[in-house]
Amino acid sequence: MKNSITTIGLVLLSLLPISVSAGEKQVYSTDSLYHEIIRTVVEVDFKAMAAAYHPDAVLVTSKASMPIGVVMQKWKEECEKFQKEGGSATVSFRFSDRKISETTAFETGIFRYSTTDKDGTVKTFLSHFQDLNVKKNGQWLTILEHQLSAATEVEWDALPEWQ
Repeated sequence: MKNSITTIGLVLLSLLPISVSAGEKQVYSTDSLYHEIIRTVVEVDFKAMAAAYHPDAVLVTSKASMPIGVVMQKWKEECEKFQKEGGSATVSFRFSDRKISETTAFETGIFRYSTTDKDGTVKTFLSHFQDLNVKKNGQWLTILEHQLSAATEVEWDALPEWQ
């Protein structure tokens, strides 16, 4: 009887979403999604960037809620123009909490988006974010990107580095 209860307990624990504190360094199944987003920003690859989002994905900011298709077209136009003018961009992430199950993930943290124009002037935007991701056909897709409020360098520095 004791072994049965232990076995049931272990099975139930394995079904719970994984919650990770900010200080732990670990590889997560959703890391591939964020690495792909980083790559698509650097390479200005909007076809691949759009593929990282669920077709019904939504972006929520402090000002609006928009379908990702509308947002993606705006981002594409702005970034391609900036690239033609000699600029480049990067994005990086740090996480404060990651709750990941086999097919869903809710992740919070700060993203850092930086642009460098042709003259070398760097502009950086830091934002608190929440992402709701789902796994479909073996691929992680963002279904909700919630950009909360601007973040500070102090808040960024307080989170563990992620690569």
